[in-house]
Amino acid sequence: MMVTVSGGEYAGRELLDVWPRGDMYRLLCMVQAPTAARLLAGSKGLQRDLEDPLALMRSNSLTKEEEPQKHEHALEAQQAMAALELALAEASQVTPPMSKAEEAEVVGPLPTWQGAWEELRTMEAALHTEMRYIYGPDWEVKPGKCVSKKGTWLKRTTQFSWEVKEAHKLYIPPGVVMPVLQIGQVTDQVEIKRHEWGGQHLRVWLKPPIVRSLEQRRGTWFVYWPHWEDDGLQIVAAADTWLKRTTQMSGELQPFELIYVPRGMAIKLAREPEAVDEQWEKARHAHVHQHRKVILGAAPLTVKQDKYDIFVGHAEDRLYSMRR
Repeated sequence: MMVTVSGGEYAGRELLDVWPRGDMYRLLCMVQAPTAARLLAGSKGLQRDLEDPLALMRSNSLTKEEEPQKHEHALEAQQAMAALELALAEASQVTPPMSKAEEAEVVGPLPTWQGAWEELRTMEAALHTEMRYIYGPDWEVKPGKCVSKKGTWLKRTTQFSWEVKEAHKLYIPPGVVMPVLQIGQVTDQVEIKRHEWGGQHLRVWLKPPIVRSLEQRRGTWFVYWPHWEDDGLQIVAAADTWLKRTTQMSGELQPFELIYVPRGMAIKLAREPEAVDEQWEKARHAHVHQHRKVILGAAPLTVKQDKYDIFVGHAEDRLYSMRR
């Protein structure tokens, strides 16, 4: 980080920026209005760059919107415009003619409109986030991350997980560290009032690649391999056994993390069974190496008995028989 100096042997020199001007939004996300105000007093460079956003943060505080997430959209828009203006100013700078020797010494290309456009696209991607709901008691909340204490869900709503469509929720195994950009309380009155535990949920903001990596695990299950016979893109239960959402012992799992599979039932796969390679799964117990990760080729069709789901086939099999 650069520092501003104004005395001694550096007296009279141009003041340096304490923080990159195109990256001010990240700084603002880490501080609140009182802290930002103190920063202004320590640097003319920061006073120049933070005066307007600080005024916005203070105005939101006066309307009792003290949580950063409540004014984040206005702050993002303001900082996006500032970054765009900075990029355009750099691109439009008039550079005096240089000799051939000077041109040879130039490192990197001069600013161009194309460069400004690419910088804007990069900035838009960096500012984009996705918001999801989590049930607070299932997580250990730490700065910049949440750690799952048990198998749980990342949801688009505070509804009970069994009421949420599969496409609108993502399973998170226990012990997974999920990086988050921001965490906040639930403020939407519709979401809070869905049930008596609505207020125990939290909002988390994630980078899109994190969400995509979790979506890629959709349809992922684990099986205790000695209980199965391999038949290529199909496995057959050689004993009464389970499909499990993690490699944990079946007795350690919650009912929604298990599907009971009777002996002789065949499971269709999207690809051949694989060795367990996820770090949070490999260290669960001494028998993880006897498990295999499987990706189901079609949604499982189940019936519920007591608390557990029992596998009776695939959903597409039922559709096929109905068509016949």
